Amino acid sequence: MESGKKSLEELTTAGVFHIPDYQRYYSWKKPEWSDLWTDLSTLPDGKQHYFGTIIIQKTNETETAQQIDGYGGETEKNINLLIDGQQRLTSLTLLAKSMIEFLEQIAPKTAHEEEILNDVEEMRKKILVEDNIYFLKLLDGEDSEYLERIIDGRNLSEPERPSQRKMIEAKEYFDDQLEELWEQPEVEAIEIATELKQLWETILDLELMVYVVDAENPEKATLIFDSVNDRGRALSTFDKTKSFLMRMAYLAAEDEDDGQGTIRQIRQAFGQMYDDHQRMIDSPYIDDIEDDAVQRYHFITFFDWSDRQDHQTPAFLENLKSHVRSLREKDPEACLEYIQEYVESLERAFDNLGNILSHRKDDEIADLIDRIHKLRHATKFYPLLLKAWPHLDREGRRKLLDAIETYIFRVYAVGNHPTYTGRSSLQTLARDTTETSSINVWIHKIVNIMHRYENDSQFRRVLSSSDLYTNVTSQDLRYLFYFYNEHRAVDEGETGSISLDDAMGENYTIEHIWPQSPDELPIEEPGDYPSAQARYDAYKHRFGNLTLASKSWNSKWGNKDFQTKRDEGYEKSKLWVQWDLQDYDEWSVKSIGEREERLIQFVMDKWDTPRTHASAAEW
Repeated sequence: MESGKKSLEELTTAGVFHIPDYQRYYSWKKPEWSDLWTDLSTLPDGKQHYFGTIIIQKTNETETAQQIDGYGGETEKNINLLIDGQQRLTSLTLLAKSMIEFLEQIAPKTAHEEEILNDVEEMRKKILVEDNIYFLKLLDGEDSEYLERIIDGRNLSEPERPSQRKMIEAKEYFDDQLEELWEQPEVEAIEIATELKQLWETILDLELMVYVVDAENPEKATLIFDSVNDRGRALSTFDKTKSFLMRMAYLAAEDEDDGQGTIRQIRQAFGQMYDDHQRMIDSPYIDDIEDDAVQRYHFITFFDWSDRQDHQTPAFLENLKSHVRSLREKDPEACLEYIQEYVESLERAFDNLGNILSHRKDDEIADLIDRIHKLRHATKFYPLLLKAWPHLDREGRRKLLDAIETYIFRVYAVGNHPTYTGRSSLQTLARDTTETSSINVWIHKIVNIMHRYENDSQFRRVLSSSDLYTNVTSQDLRYLFYFYNEHRAVDEGETGSISLDDAMGENYTIEHIWPQSPDELPIEEPGDYPSAQARYDAYKHRFGNLTLASKSWNSKWGNKDFQTKRDEGYEKSKLWVQWDLQDYDEWSVKSIGEREERLIQFVMDKWDTPRTHASAAEW
């Protein structure tokens, strides 16, 4: 096949397509599937849909059909590397599989079963599999096997990685769209079959701009990709970086072998980073993370930026491009060295963050990683984590995570400072602190920033405020009381009865011991307040009047008076923080104050300022 404007049907004659190992995994999501389905299913009659560019690199290899149990012919197909188009062709493959299954289901309900099944067989051979040769092989053996199982309708194991889950979800999405066609009122099976036949013709007629690169000239594919990619999911800044660096390496190298060697290094490194990104996405601590974000975290630590805007997306790529282009003009050899240095450093950053987010051992490190993510501000610390992590021993890592958890808990959870508080200072810390600094240096600098907002006296003052309940989120209060419950259990020689996930989940809440809206005020004297009600209101949201409770318990007992809770309710709780309340003869302003002091002392001990032994010279 030669370069030029082609239809998808013409593309299928070029052979089979393998995804190179330096490409990303399948990553399309519902917005892309929806766009694809809408574009194809709503195309007016007589119109051809432009499907963007496809870049393929020829190889000198072929794939020959193998007979299985006596079946299969002697078909031989050329193998091409698919440089650009993987996401679209994988999605089309899954759509075609859904269409085939649906047509097989409705064909017997028509008078044209044989003709429909003949169409189905043509679809299968064109874009799925022919003579046991699969049209598309993904970059990873496990993902390829998974796609082949989907195509063949074989039993599927639970997906083990995000790319496999996305394939399943894409197939389910297309299944749902076809089911909606079938659920139209008074629709006949033959009408749906005809509509899908037209859809298949639309797919075969898709207009492509195909660029074909010879096997002997692989770097040309890189240059084409950098200049013409225009379809499918928008390229991430990360992908644009890979393409740009390969093109600059090609242009900067005086010796062609040096240029190709650097391009191979970049491809291999980005291939490994795609693997690391998969590990991050599959992390038990986060729902998702973009590769652009990881690259930005690294840029914060690597580049000598001067303003926060310099490391925003996509500004940081423009800064990187400007620096690399300037180097190429002045000193091409230095440019190549810089590209290699940057790529190696970026690869280490992806590996480091991948190691952190995929840490699953049942140990204190995993517990702390989980906790800083439950407190919802962990990403602010990713730059310094990915920089410091590989140079610290296990105890150093534990201390660093503990300092981060204390910072987040004090400043954001209890202190309730805005999310941007300290962000620029933490980014500057990550940029300016050398990666081999001791753990004492890292902690000393973190504590200095923390103390600008929540030193010990400020922290204690917040805990002593009359409106703690309204200033701190329920989730963060439940986090706090979970650890107090664990503390009380240890005091009693027992174990806590619930997990942190339980405490922060939807089945637990914060109870007011004096209820928020009592049927009758439990106090009569106003004290120093204008009225008894004002005095009550000043104490009901204080730390000492709060505790953890299950929602089921709270719905039954939460608004009862203290005596009823003490005599009938607290004994039915499985939480130490509630059992303790049975020891009080009455609940009063004095009781609230005494309990508050105990709670504050626990918090000040638990989230004490981390101690360091760094010398002034190290700072």
